[in-house]
Amino acid sequence: MDGLGLDRLRRPRPRIPRPGDFLVASPSLQDPNFRRTLIYMLQHDEEGSAGVVVNRSSDISSLDLDIPGWALAARVRDGGPVATNSILALAEDPDVVRLPDELGGPGVRLVDLEKDDEPDSSERLQIFVGYAGWGAGQLVSEISRDDWHVVTGQPHDLFSPEPEVLWSQVLRRQPDPTRLWSTLPELPATN
Repeated sequence: MDGLGLDRLRRPRPRIPRPGDFLVASPSLQDPNFRRTLIYMLQHDEEGSAGVVVNRSSDISSLDLDIPGWALAARVRDGGPVATNSILALAEDPDVVRLPDELGGPGVRLVDLEKDDEPDSSERLQIFVGYAGWGAGQLVSEISRDDWHVVTGQPHDLFSPEPEVLWSQVLRRQPDPTRLWSTLPELPATN
């Protein structure tokens, strides 16, 4: 602290995530569950937060899941380390506008794979095995520690056919200095 409060001018107050935002893992975050991840926020309130990792493909095929009619329409991603025996499905829907107490963000809807009709051929669907979750205040603390950077979500990122490059792609759209994270090698020690 410089005594004049100038350090607050250099570092803006961390943004609190909203459903539909993305969390971009800081390069310094070394937790193997979240290293270089991009998380789509489903929920954030005083009770806790939940989202799904969008940039990790799963070893599970949609054909292996018990989701008749939906299997061919969907790609499967590892959604996170919580409840890895459960699945969650999101579909692109430009007509959806979310209310504050609903899961997800604008342009995306939660799909009930047991009740909803089969998808039409133009519908983009993403299935997640597991999710990422935080207790009350935990995510805000991690954001304040610079473990995560909150960015405005773009629904097309959620359905990208190349999830492995999303972390860098989303970072490149951000202003400096955050954009520079995208240029860091995955293993700096081998650079």
